[in-house]
Amino acid sequence: MISRGSLIGKIVDDISSLKYQIETRNKLGYTDLTLFCEDFIKEVLNITFNLNLKNLNQIRSNNPGLDLGDKREEIAFQVTSSNTSKKVNDTLQKITEQQKKDFTKFKIIVIGKKQSSYSLKPSNIKFDIDTDIIDLDDLLKYVVILDLEKLSALYDLFKLEFRSVKIELEVVDTEGNFESSYTNIAEKVPNSPPKNALKYLLERNKHYDESFKELLDLYRRLSRVPKISRELLFYIADRGKIKNFNSHFCIIPEILERIFRITQKELIVDINILENEGLVYINDDDIDGRPVPQVEISDEHLNLIFHHLIEKEESIRTLLNTMDFTILDEEE
Repeated sequence: MISRGSLIGKIVDDISSLKYQIETRNKLGYTDLTLFCEDFIKEVLNITFNLNLKNLNQIRSNNPGLDLGDKREEIAFQVTSSNTSKKVNDTLQKITEQQKKDFTKFKIIVIGKKQSSYSLKPSNIKFDIDTDIIDLDDLLKYVVILDLEKLSALYDLFKLEFRSVKIELEVVDTEGNFESSYTNIAEKVPNSPPKNALKYLLERNKHYDESFKELLDLYRRLSRVPKISRELLFYIADRGKIKNFNSHFCIIPEILERIFRITQKELIVDINILENEGLVYINDDDIDGRPVPQVEISDEHLNLIFHHLIEKEESIRTLLNTMDFTILDEEE
């Protein structure tokens, strides 16, 4: 069971991160919040204060003045990243007569840090700037004293939704990039194809033009495969056997499961990736007359390249990890 301190630590860290991100956005002039962010804050408030807030903007698009409301408790919130007196005054001025009938308590929650002081215009709305403007620091003061059940509910919410909230708030540059983009963590596509592959092709007495074209196609297909999946090919060659009639490398899947200490389901994922690129296939073989499926390297050039590297005492694993196929070239 996760300790109370761990639950609070996760929530505090995430809210602090959110506060920093909002401050950065505000400096760049981005003060808008998406409906998704409003819904996330709604759930945080519901858990923390035992409310049943609804998103008023889903009931009526761009509801004036207010974003969230609980008619039972007669409380409504404006959710904003803007902390200015103008924003507070604009919110209070936009509250409608119907909203005054539905709600008696009005709050502004600043997703960030509120100002040290506010100047309010005259209004017939009951509103106390000391208690009715809440920022993330104020919210944390309520969070840290919650009971374990509510803390656990908040923890689960943050674990499930917080990354999406962060992404929603990230500034997208002119090229469409943002900090959490998969582009920033995706493997780079290898780009060291063979230039002539003469070391390999001349040795195998292959028709050059056609074979070199096939080799470039193999490189493109291998490049599309994640590095971790490509490494499977090395272990098929290194721990498997060679079919005498076609010199293809093959292995029974159970050996790979034991080598990697993974389940059959996990192994199938990598096999499917390789099979999708025409690099392996599942082939029925037999052991003592019993049919046994085997994973076989199907691409002719890939099998021949592996044999070439073994004969030259060069590393198959290094080639697959670096994808530097220029080692097959003769210097021009």
